[in-house]
Amino acid sequence: MRRLPRLLVINPNTSTGVSQVIDALARDEVAGAAELQTVTAGFGFSYISTRVAVSIAAHAVLDAAAKAIGEGASPDAIVLACFGDPGREALAEMTGLPVIGFAEAGLLAAAALPGTSLVSTNGTVWCEMLGELVLKLGLGDRIAGIRSIEAVADDARSIADFLAKEAKALGAERIVLGGAGLIPVLPEVIATSEVPVLDPHRMAVGKALRLAENPRPATNATLAATETFGLSPFLTQALGQPAPQMQRRSGGR
Repeated sequence: MRRLPRLLVINPNTSTGVSQVIDALARDEVAGAAELQTVTAGFGFSYISTRVAVSIAAHAVLDAAAKAIGEGASPDAIVLACFGDPGREALAEMTGLPVIGFAEAGLLAAAALPGTSLVSTNGTVWCEMLGELVLKLGLGDRIAGIRSIEAVADDARSIADFLAKEAKALGAERIVLGGAGLIPVLPEVIATSEVPVLDPHRMAVGKALRLAENPRPATNATLAATETFGLSPFLTQALGQPAPQMQRRSGGR
């Protein structure tokens, strides 16, 4: 009997409550078609809202993946459960596995549809970083604008009305609304918005499942070319380095 594909879902912030919300959504989306393990960052911020927090979260997701795999997880794909994807490329490089981020999955899915899209999340700094990701992905002509909802009341109707108004003003055909903290309210936003709203979180999980169901030969993980110091034992092992107690400080650039 063929085994179920395995997904590793990583929450880059330290909130176990958010991890529970993400895990529930992911399990609902895969509907029993995959084995799923959700892990939480072992250090960093409970809410990621600054570039400092994003940089630390990128380290934390590498550490969380290394720990999960070192303790026996054998995923076919990884979901990076943050609408901003901190450390996504590094995680793919380290593990040699497909890594699907909430933001990249949502942006690419929206860009594949006719017309342009409005992208939204909670926080102006996140909007700046999403704008940088849009350009990096070469989607500048597919995204009509990026708007923060941080000044909007946190009920679904207010969010839906604000984003529909912004989308219509920009001539956008749809809205991509992302952020793990918005997962609980998103179904009601989708149901009440006058402009179609895409759920990037479910899109990411669905894409990861499809890749896990048809796995390609794993690429060789890129290991650290030089000696490391001060990393966790699991991350040190994932990078192919000697055990921490065997490490020593050395000079160099």
